[in-house]
Amino acid sequence: MFSPVLNSNDAYFYAVISKTMVNNHDWVNLYYGGQDWLDKPHLPFWLTALSFRIFGVSAFAYVLPGFIFHCIGAIYTYRLGKLLYSESTGIIAALIYVSSLHLLLSSMDIRAEAFLLGEIIPACYYYLRYDRIGNLKNLLLASSFTALALMTKGLFVVITIFSGLIAMWIYSGELRKIIQPKWLLAYALSLVATLPELVCLYLQFDLHPEKLVFGQHQVSGIRWFFWGSQFGRFFNSGPIVNNHGNPSFFIHTFLWAFLPWSLLFIASIVAACHRFKNESTKQRAASIYLQSSFWLTFIMFSATKFQLDHYTNIIMPFAAIIVANYLLNQTTHLAIITKSQQILTLLILLLNIVISIFFFRTNWLIISTLLPAALLGYSLLNFRKTAPIRTILVLPALAVTSSFTVLMLVNATIYRNFDAGYNIAQYLQGKSVATVYNLEVPGLINNLEFHTKMPTSETHLPIPNNYPYYLAIKNENLPWLESYNYQKLATFNELEMTKFIPAMLNNNKYQQSLIIIDLVKVTGLRSN
Repeated sequence: MFSPVLNSNDAYFYAVISKTMVNNHDWVNLYYGGQDWLDKPHLPFWLTALSFRIFGVSAFAYVLPGFIFHCIGAIYTYRLGKLLYSESTGIIAALIYVSSLHLLLSSMDIRAEAFLLGEIIPACYYYLRYDRIGNLKNLLLASSFTALALMTKGLFVVITIFSGLIAMWIYSGELRKIIQPKWLLAYALSLVATLPELVCLYLQFDLHPEKLVFGQHQVSGIRWFFWGSQFGRFFNSGPIVNNHGNPSFFIHTFLWAFLPWSLLFIASIVAACHRFKNESTKQRAASIYLQSSFWLTFIMFSATKFQLDHYTNIIMPFAAIIVANYLLNQTTHLAIITKSQQILTLLILLLNIVISIFFFRTNWLIISTLLPAALLGYSLLNFRKTAPIRTILVLPALAVTSSFTVLMLVNATIYRNFDAGYNIAQYLQGKSVATVYNLEVPGLINNLEFHTKMPTSETHLPIPNNYPYYLAIKNENLPWLESYNYQKLATFNELEMTKFIPAMLNNNKYQQSLIIIDLVKVTGLRSN
């Protein structure tokens, strides 16, 4: 959390919008690059901006709100597992949650899904309690968490929140509950609690039809919230589209994202189908609830062409509870499961060692990665004498945690050298204040604007005449400045995060992907 480098362009992008909100003292309008911005609801930006106000603008302050909601998701994964099955199920499900590879990574690389984990799972928990025992407290909390989710991602979150409940009602012949006054009140309260978002959208967009948003006038923020923000993505008909979707994308994505529990999840689905007929009514209802919550959302994601790997994060808590229940009810295949998890642990362990040696070599930080690996190897040998459930759970969790440690250290110590925006901002600390322009260097402006306290802006040829100012320019483009007086201050390297690992493994890709950026100070035109 104290790493100075954020992990993706999206994180920088969202951080800059929140920083703008703080600098403008404007909690109603969302702006990016001086333009009205309409692509995500307000809540994550409000929370991040509040964190910036309290702690100052930093990577830590950016990560903190999303990380808190990630932890809330873990707490309510435990509580939901306990409510559906037992306390032991809840504890194991929480362990699976906090040690799933992509959830670990997403707890630092904050996007909307980090917030959703701490909103959707509590909403599911309180709606289940509301269905069983009523109670005003359950109603208010469920509606509040639902509203938070709506103000984070939009209307489609209700599919994940309500699909399990509706499937249970269909199975038990109680579908009429969906229109009972008790539930109509719940829907209404959720919508009422969403009013802060709707009011802000109305004030920024519906009141100003003259604004140009994504090339269109008369854009309604309210209509966008109820249709464009989600259905536009689902039908790939909005201003932001993706034409490379594949129905199988989330299958292989989930298999690596849910490591080290992917194989156990597959086994638990097969086992759930086999034992369904022999289960009690309560157990069947729990199984239907979890399976429906997981699969309906999974199928919805797979049906759209707009596909990103972090989308599956919000259904991992349901998968964690399914796996936890499977392990606690497993009696005949424990030896096979134990052996498979030991092999998986060993493979992850070897990969950690290889990555550590490759990146750190003689650096003292290699101790920070190889020491946990050595302890894990020792545990791998000695856990044979303990209960199988400990081997199945603890060793893979430690292995993935060790991997996370390695990746975060690589990010904080190696990749930071290729984050030009961060390094330019560090270089400019204490220098005379002037505008920092980015001259057609792709992807630089967001991380530069986030980390520096100086005014920043994109620019193109011909460059501005408000001398003096700082200018970030590709090294190969320096001849563009031959008619200007300028002083070359420093040179920085830039690599996109997605290209970092391939570039480190292949020198040709490194040379192709590396962007060399010069920081110059332009003082005026050259005299003829």
